Amino acid sequence: MSWRENVDSIIKSYLELQIKDTQQFKEAYSKSKEPSKAQLWIAIANLSKHIFSLEMKIKYLEKTLQEMAIKFDQSKTEYFVKNLEKSINKPKTRNKAAKTRKK
Repeated sequence: MSWRENVDSIIKSYLELQIKDTQQFKEAYSKSKEPSKAQLWIAIANLSKHIFSLEMKIKYLEKTLQEMAIKFDQSKTEYFVKNLEKSINKPKTRNKAAKTRKK
């Protein structure tokens, strides 16, 4: 029975994926004095590459969200200013009670 069969099912598919990904470099790690250690280092490098890619995507999404928030704040400010300008420029009307007293 292989040790891989005893791995928890929660991570087993991830393990198999890492092993498959490192197999691409079998020629390289086979030339090492310690192929098993070289294979582990290749797996670590693959994981590092994946993490770096995810970090880049996260930074892009964060930047996009920040830009959207700025635009949203600007549009809210513009809306407030327009309404303020309308209320300032609106001709003032007297209420009926004030008009009847004046007569």
